[in-house]
Amino acid sequence: MDVYRINKEPYYTEPLSVVGSRRHGGRWNPKGVGILYTSRTPELALLETLVHLPPLSLGELPPVWLTTLRLPDGPGTVFWIDPNRLPPYWKSGTLAETQGILSDWLNQPFSLALAVPSVIIEVSYNLLLHPQHSMYSHIQVVNQVPIVIDSRLR
Repeated sequence: MDVYRINKEPYYTEPLSVVGSRRHGGRWNPKGVGILYTSRTPELALLETLVHLPPLSLGELPPVWLTTLRLPDGPGTVFWIDPNRLPPYWKSGTLAETQGILSDWLNQPFSLALAVPSVIIEVSYNLLLHPQHSMYSHIQVVNQVPIVIDSRLR
């Protein structure tokens, strides 16, 4: 399975690094715990990036790169989370609330990836990759290309 990630320059040179999520935390992980946020499609990866950028003009945006990652095949690669099984606050809760939802997986990754619904488009999925899972070292960087953000999006 291929998954996608958008990185701002200069961070695209280390596409599997979890330093940013470890340093800042995110919806699904607290500070101090690094995971790799990816998306099932390039379009969702771009939307997830744009929604987290400050309101800048197109000319002020840093250059961005699309990375395609290939996950290894096999049992235990991806566990899909049904949005109906998540607590009602998963989309609107504070980070402190949502960061605890996946604490079991964060502490002991039973799968390389957890597929979680996107807050932006609930029928689309982001895949969270755990660097402490034994299959993480088997992720392949398939492609990296700079992308130009269409001016109609900003």
